[in-house]
Amino acid sequence: MSLKDLTEATVRGALEEYERLFSRLDVDGIVAGFADDVRVRYSNYEPFTGKERLKTFFTRRFASMKDYRVAKRLEVLHPPCIAVSYTAEWIDSVTDARMKGFGTESLTVKDGLFNEWIASFSVWRHGDLRKVPSA
Repeated sequence: MSLKDLTEATVRGALEEYERLFSRLDVDGIVAGFADDVRVRYSNYEPFTGKERLKTFFTRRFASMKDYRVAKRLEVLHPPCIAVSYTAEWIDSVTDARMKGFGTESLTVKDGLFNEWIASFSVWRHGDLRKVPSA
């Protein structure tokens, strides 16, 4: 999927397509939209470069997930940059625990492909209502 035309309509359409790709855990489909030399900074993982490393990253992350669902929301469009928030739900395939997450990501587009992806992601067990300390 090429994002050469960074209009609100094309970006929202791309986000909907990525929701479908992620729900199918379609690693090849997901990484197809990234440049060969993509730079990635994802949450608490060590930064890395390259589409092949990104493919390995997704393959490993998805290995412990089933019934993955994600909803992405466009927050800012300032070409060539896009800012997105997203929520996700899945079942941990090791523990069978229902999990939830919330994240934000910024993506930079060059020649119709993502060449930089910076993301933050928080995860918790569904229904885990730990007491939050007061300030």
